[in-house]
Amino acid sequence: MTYAEPHLRPGRLGWVAVYGLFVSSGCVGGMGEVSDPFARGGSGGASEAVRIEVQNLNFNDVTVFALRSGQQVRLGRVTGKSDQAFTISWNFAIPISFRVDIVGGQSCRTPSIGVDPGSRVWVQIPSDAGLSNCRSGRR
Repeated sequence: MTYAEPHLRPGRLGWVAVYGLFVSSGCVGGMGEVSDPFARGGSGGASEAVRIEVQNLNFNDVTVFALRSGQQVRLGRVTGKSDQAFTISWNFAIPISFRVDIVGGQSCRTPSIGVDPGSRVWVQIPSDAGLSNCRSGRR
């Protein structure tokens, strides 16, 4: 009786070895998070938090939106005759402007302003919004 050795072709053995290395490298190398070499100080590039202080001098409640490149980000609602502060993530390469919707159907927009890291932005809704423009600026 003769013993027959299993026959593996050299091509198949090579593919099995390559597959094994591929799977093991994916399992070992996939552990942990990959850091972004272009990120500043661990943040997502140029995006950082911006503090926005809204002063509503109108008696009506308002909803405030931040506008950027065709997008609007809802900041929140500010009740009549009160102040409210919001914080959002912002890319400082893009100017910021605001749209304010006043309960009762009126609205106003502010011109675009540049935002720098660490600066605070203010928005003021006048008591006669609709007749006067909403204003914004940096501190």
